[in-house]
Amino acid sequence: MSSQQIEIIIRDLKDLDKLIFSQKFFFMPKSGNIILEMESIPNLEKEKCQTKLQRYYFACGCKEGAAASILLFCFFWIYSVFAKSLSIILSWEAWLLSGLMILIGAVLGKVLGLVYAKYALKSSVRKLMLSYTESPKSKTLN
Repeated sequence: MSSQQIEIIIRDLKDLDKLIFSQKFFFMPKSGNIILEMESIPNLEKEKCQTKLQRYYFACGCKEGAAASILLFCFFWIYSVFAKSLSIILSWEAWLLSGLMILIGAVLGKVLGLVYAKYALKSSVRKLMLSYTESPKSKTLN
C-alpha cells in the first residue's frame, strides 16, 4: 500500500478559498504539505498558518476515534456493573456488546473528528483571508 503525498501551494486568496472546497471526507485521508506563498503574510506567521492548515486539511480523526471508543467502552462497563451486578463480567453477551461499543465509539469519534477538522479548516481560512486581504493600494504600488 503506497502513501501518496500531496503538495498544495497557495499563492493568492482564490487558492486559499479553494482549499476549503478541495478537502474531502475520507476515512483514510492522504498526507502532504500546504505551502503558503502569499507575500502579504509575514514569514513567521506563514509557518504558523501552514502548520494549522495542514493539521486540519489532512486530519484523519484517529485520535478522536480512539478516545471515543475507550470512553464508550468504559461507560458501558460502568453502567453494566452498577445497573445490573458484578456477575455481568462473566457474560459473553456483555463482552460482545462491549466490543460493539468500541467499534461504535471508534466510528463515531472518527466522524466527529473529521467534521471538527472541516469546520476548523474553514474557520482558519476565513480568519486568514480577513487578516491578510490584499489592499488596492498594495496592488498599485507593485
